[in-house]
Amino acid sequence: MQLRYFFFLPAFLMACNSSSDKSESGAASKQTVTDSGLPAKEAHAINGYSGEDPDKQSNGFWQRLVMNELRDQNGVISAVMPMPASWKFTRAGRHGDPSITGPNGIKITDYPAKNFMINYNPSLQQSYNMAGQRMRAFPGVEQLVQQDFVPGAQQQGYQLVKYYEIPEVSKMDKWYSDQLFKAMPSRSDVVAIGTDWKNAEGKSYFMIIHLNVSTSNAMQTWWYMASGLEAEQEYFDAARRQLIFSLANMRYNLEPIAKYNQQEAQRVGQSWAAFNQRMAQNQAAFEASQRAFVNKSNAINDAIMNGWRERNAASDKQQERTVDAIYERTNVQDAETGERYKVTAGANQYWMNNNGEYISTQMNSYDPNLDDNMNEQRWKQLQEIKN
Repeated sequence: MQLRYFFFLPAFLMACNSSSDKSESGAASKQTVTDSGLPAKEAHAINGYSGEDPDKQSNGFWQRLVMNELRDQNGVISAVMPMPASWKFTRAGRHGDPSITGPNGIKITDYPAKNFMINYNPSLQQSYNMAGQRMRAFPGVEQLVQQDFVPGAQQQGYQLVKYYEIPEVSKMDKWYSDQLFKAMPSRSDVVAIGTDWKNAEGKSYFMIIHLNVSTSNAMQTWWYMASGLEAEQEYFDAARRQLIFSLANMRYNLEPIAKYNQQEAQRVGQSWAAFNQRMAQNQAAFEASQRAFVNKSNAINDAIMNGWRERNAASDKQQERTVDAIYERTNVQDAETGERYKVTAGANQYWMNNNGEYISTQMNSYDPNLDDNMNEQRWKQLQEIKN
């Protein structure tokens, strides 16, 4: 569903979770980590799945997670988030294009942020009304959903089922907001709202709304941004859980936050100096604070949205070496196809069959193609890549 009145999801993330392949009786057995932090077999048992290999489940959800770096427009890592390996970032071009896609019809679409404000000074309110600039106080979550989301959804054939707070995402959003420089003392209310929708055919749609309301004695400024998820009905609930897990486990790089706060403090100081000079000029101080709000919002949106869309497909070499060292992995390559794989380190030879299964051995002279116990399978030797 393409809701033209919905908005972009703030990116918040680092959580690493990876899977490691272990050799067992000369053959590889893969152990996958789920979003609960448990090995997949244990997670399946808890959730009532059969004793089958969870990697072979057809729902496409219980699978290996990978770390994804979110970079800003300068290429600096702003955050890291865990995401299923089969979910891929896209470079969304047109408004409404998905920014993430995955198997089983998974699409995540981001929507631009919306900013609002209201000034409590009656004369400034009158000035803005005369200038045709609309002021809007925060109406509350229920009215916000009804006013800003329901009409657009109904045009697309969807009806609201329910809305609710997602505490684990609210906690991460609040932490990030608390790290940012504040131009003046204010109360900050930060919350993540989940909304469930269905159309006449019973198709589900999920949208998460990130809301930030800042209220001071002089004014109230608030903004929200959102992201929508769709998937085939059989996989929808699992995809929604994974999206929430990824957002709740995002981790931020503190260095860009510190740099932003330094620049913002300097800019706000300059703005207040200009404010004091223009106090006698038609109360232009409000215009300066409004510009400060817009600039601050743009800076936050740029740091989040550009980082979200401009991530790299893999970590740089140093990061890869660090992770491989932790999990005792090494890189090997199929000399015929050029494909690369990660395997358990420490062997002298690695061989792989047509099913993607590999064996490792310390014996330089061993050739599984000559071993009658290997069921006459064809094995190709993999070359270890030395970084």
